[in-house]
Amino acid sequence: MTAVTPDDVSRTHFAMPTLGHRGYHADEVDAFLERVSATLDGQGALTADDIRHVHFGAPRFGGRGYQADQVDDFLDRVRTELEYRQKGGAPVPAARAGDNIAEILTPDDVHRMRFTQSAVGRRGYHEEEVDAFLDLVAATLAHNGPGSLTTSDVRGVRFTDTRLGTRGYSREEVDAFIDLVITALENPERGR
Repeated sequence: MTAVTPDDVSRTHFAMPTLGHRGYHADEVDAFLERVSATLDGQGALTADDIRHVHFGAPRFGGRGYQADQVDDFLDRVRTELEYRQKGGAPVPAARAGDNIAEILTPDDVHRMRFTQSAVGRRGYHEEEVDAFLDLVAATLAHNGPGSLTTSDVRGVRFTDTRLGTRGYSREEVDAFIDLVITALENPERGR
C-alpha cells in the first residue's frame, strides 16, 4: 500500500450508484474530502477515528450521489494512512543507508500490532494466518538466522479471505504492514 497524499484526494472520483440506489450525498462527501486533504497536507486535524465514524446522508429523493462502497474503500485507505501517521510515521518509511532495523520495526512492535476487523459485509484476512505470519516476522527480526523470512517470502505471502458473513483482519491494514516489513528487511543495516 502506498501513502495517500492530498493530490490523491483531489484526483479521486466516485461513480454514481446504480439505479435504485441513492449512495452518499455528494456535497457532504466533497466537503469531508476537503478536510481530509487539509489533514494530509498538515493543515487539518482529522484522526483515524474521525474517518472510522463519519456518516454521510443520502441525497434527496430522486437524486443520486456517490457510490457508497467506492467512498468507503477510499476512506479505508485514508484511515490506514492516518493511523500510521498517528503512530509517528508514514506507512512505508524510507530506509536510509546506516539506519538500524530496530529504528524501523522491532519484534516488540510486531507483538503489539493489532489490526481492526474488516467492515461488516466485507471480507478480511483469516486472523490465524496473519497471526502466524506475525510470529515469523517477529522471530526474523529478533534472530535473523536460519529459517528467517526474506523479502521475497514476504512479497509472496498470501492470506485466505474469510468466508462471506465472517469478519477477519482489515486487508488494507495488513497490506500496509507487509509493506513496512519489506522496508525493514530491505534495510542494508540488518541490526548486526
